[in-house]
Amino acid sequence: MIRATIIAGALAAAGAPAFAQVAQLEHEVLAGDPVSPDDLAKAADAAAEVANLPATPEDLAKAADAAADAAAVPAPAATAPATKPSSDDIDLSALGLDPSAAAFDDKLNLYGFADFKFVKDHWNKDVPTIQRDTKTFMLGNLNLYLARHLTPQARAFAEVRFTFLPNGGTDASGKVVDTTATDLTNFTRPAQWGGIVIERAYVEYDITEYATIRAGHWLTPYGIWNIDHGSPAIIAVNRPYIIGEQFFPEHQTGLDLFGSHTESGYKLDYHLTASNGRGGAEAQTDQDSKLAFGGRLELATPWGLRVGGSYYRGRYTGLATTAGQPALTYLEASYGGDAQFDRGPLHLQGEVIARERHYEAGARAPAAAGFVADGRDLGFYVLAGYRFDQLWNVMPFAIYENYQPTGQTFFDQIDGYTVGLNFRPSPSLVLKAEVVVAGFKGGFLADAVIWEYTAQASWMF
Repeated sequence: MIRATIIAGALAAAGAPAFAQVAQLEHEVLAGDPVSPDDLAKAADAAAEVANLPATPEDLAKAADAAADAAAVPAPAATAPATKPSSDDIDLSALGLDPSAAAFDDKLNLYGFADFKFVKDHWNKDVPTIQRDTKTFMLGNLNLYLARHLTPQARAFAEVRFTFLPNGGTDASGKVVDTTATDLTNFTRPAQWGGIVIERAYVEYDITEYATIRAGHWLTPYGIWNIDHGSPAIIAVNRPYIIGEQFFPEHQTGLDLFGSHTESGYKLDYHLTASNGRGGAEAQTDQDSKLAFGGRLELATPWGLRVGGSYYRGRYTGLATTAGQPALTYLEASYGGDAQFDRGPLHLQGEVIARERHYEAGARAPAAAGFVADGRDLGFYVLAGYRFDQLWNVMPFAIYENYQPTGQTFFDQIDGYTVGLNFRPSPSLVLKAEVVVAGFKGGFLADAVIWEYTAQASWMF
């Protein structure tokens, strides 16, 4: 190759542009620089031009050797093979931040999201213990993601939420918590401390092309809203009541086997889960030594429709509030279906979820009129939105939701109506404004109606 380089360089110096191209290519090869398919094409063109130049047969043979040497160098692929993406379609993908979407990179990646909002509430009548009119600013979420590829088949992920809680919240006795303490680094002036919430922390490994195992603390794979976890990724400001009430547990600690298969434009995703179940300290221990099991199937079609079904069954065991007293415990089963349709700027989605509770003899929780009975919570919501390419890509949206709880002390049913606007000035900044009207039927809040006006800014970093 060195011989060919010297000959090509000499001919280029003599004034032949075609030979200069071959010389440049040879220089890149010797320097170890990647040679693209475009470079090889130019080398071939240069070799073709050589044949039309006045040169001796020996010169032509040596120039041909040079082009042959360059062509023998394998051109690198356009991109490195991508590692298998995490199949739970976590909100990172929706945010454009999925760490598994790029080629393998063993660096630690840090990113996250935050949101800030203004909320004004108004009740149509006086309700005991509830202030009739309120308005406030609040910082809702400050979540940090940490992600790293350990090998091309293994990934680690964690999500931590920073919060001002427990300050301002209430403890088990209903007392408001004040975390004010003296700051010794600031002349003992008062300071309020907050806490952190570990949203997710897990490692996952690709067993085969169709199966990945995840171990740790993860979001329960059910429905649509629980997976679209980050506030910039979801359309509305507030989650529907059935999601906020956690008919399914929001998180679980254990194993999640998942995968997908695509055939003729159809994609089938599955999850099989085993965990500690729901409880007072489920991330650290299985208090009743009884595992919970669940699963999910989702089918995505070529025309934008996705349908799914989810199931969960386990035992809830809380923390004993008094020494020597048994902890609250009951069997629970949750099941639900969901659908989502996207066609151009049109977006439709909905979920229906039910949760059943069954108490064993002697383990029923006390209630105002005796003990809590077995029962079933039921609810659903539907959402419709249309994204325009004007006014910061505005999406007007509307939501209807219905919730019927087992315990009907406070109300028998809620009907909620939401209308709002979702703006996306950029992929990393989302602005929202919405009005919610919720009416209560039966119970303590019978005939009460709350009007809530909310504006939110959410962003990614």
